[in-house]
Amino acid sequence: MKRIYFFIVAISACASVARAQTDDAMLSQYFAALNYYNPAYAGKSGELNTMALYRMQWLGVTNAPRSICVAADMPWKYGKIQQGIGIVVVSDKLGLDENLSAGVQYAYKRKLGKGTLGIGLQAGILNKVFRGDSINIPSGSEIVTPDDEALPQTELDAMGIDMTAGIMYYGDRYFVGIGSAHLTAPTLNLDENTERKIERTYNLTAGYNMQLKNTLLELQPSVLVLTNLQMVSADVTARAVYNKMYNGGLGLRISDNGKLNSATLYLGAFIKGFRVGYAFEFPTSAMNASAGSHEFAVSYHLKLNNRKGLKNKHKSIRIL
Repeated sequence: MKRIYFFIVAISACASVARAQTDDAMLSQYFAALNYYNPAYAGKSGELNTMALYRMQWLGVTNAPRSICVAADMPWKYGKIQQGIGIVVVSDKLGLDENLSAGVQYAYKRKLGKGTLGIGLQAGILNKVFRGDSINIPSGSEIVTPDDEALPQTELDAMGIDMTAGIMYYGDRYFVGIGSAHLTAPTLNLDENTERKIERTYNLTAGYNMQLKNTLLELQPSVLVLTNLQMVSADVTARAVYNKMYNGGLGLRISDNGKLNSATLYLGAFIKGFRVGYAFEFPTSAMNASAGSHEFAVSYHLKLNNRKGLKNKHKSIRIL
């Protein structure tokens, strides 16, 4: 039992190190939270968008990751300049590690050819907590002892400035963007013996809306590639949309060695401004013995009408 316990602790520590290198939540429904990866997407849709996402990862594994992402964005026009603004807050828990990040976004947009070019910047904070006071060391352990100075046994936390930047280009039916998170690459000093280096990460997002012969059907392939220049992960997704209301599809997550890590089933609906989505991610790697991951997302989209002449427009009560 002791060996099993320390094996679980070691695996959690390795996972914590890997996640600390990116400090990015793993989202199956990345296409619903594009401005989380790239602030240039803020204001892209021309609507006021609010989104909340909850992810339960690796069901059946003790202290498995749990992620919450809340975001909002909208277009903003100043004179003739098209812009976008947004906000993103993410809470991510893995074992004894907890990350909380929050940032505000600005995007400058300009017509270029048949599409629009966007350049975005996000500024915010990243707070990391390590709950050393929750470490459970079995009595009689010969590997780790309670008085081991290398093992923090109190709650530690540290905060740093976090920056994200990106560019994107989009048209009526396509988008492509490149972003970079943790530009400042902060080193968070939890205490005099413990520090966490937050590495820069880079991502590529792209998608296309393909109208099929059946006018009620639309195919929406998309891709997300994440890397910290040491490891690479790619999500490839294909969703079909029926009558602009219901959608479903499949996705694959592939590692840098070309192996399939997981397969994802997507279901969703868009009704009266609300968009709901569900994703079930099933692990295919032999190293992952969990029962899969569940992810729920809900968003609200409000059309903004800025046309002139409508501010005080009304009808006579005689013809209502």
